[in-house]
Amino acid sequence: MLNRIARLVSCLTLITALCISMGFTPSAKAGTPGMGQSSPVPQANIDKLVSLLKANNYDYKTTSSPSVFVIHFVGKHLSDIKVILALGGDEDSDMVIFVTVTPKRTMPVTAEFRGHLLEQNHALNQVKIGFDADGDLSVRTDSSLRVCDARDFYNIVSQVKNASDDIYGKIQSQLLP
Repeated sequence: MLNRIARLVSCLTLITALCISMGFTPSAKAGTPGMGQSSPVPQANIDKLVSLLKANNYDYKTTSSPSVFVIHFVGKHLSDIKVILALGGDEDSDMVIFVTVTPKRTMPVTAEFRGHLLEQNHALNQVKIGFDADGDLSVRTDSSLRVCDARDFYNIVSQVKNASDDIYGKIQSQLLP
């Protein structure tokens, strides 16, 4: 049993190191996880994102950043699913859509809990489950705005929203007050 736990902890450490090395940390210029803005977001990209939001009739809110938007949804398990859409200057993966599922302080620090999250990450397609720079649990996807149309955009937002709500439902009973 101890050997199994040691292997799980080793795997978690390796995954954490990989996540950090792959850029899942905030940059000094951007407040969004992993969105290191090497160049300013072109206005055409912001306009395209707004047109996709409007094409899907999303009731979105702007933020203090012209390239970050928020959509609020009500889920089965989460009363407020706050989907954040952020654009960056990277041409290959310039759109990050994510939800902070639960803050770090509410999660038990056990190998079993984190192992369950790893299993859920494996089970889900198109989205990643992980910890942001503050240690909060988040669900996110990175996409290219250049190849995104209204239908694709709707599917991406829905996947992040639904996965966040599902994950919360599966871990809710284990969360700390």
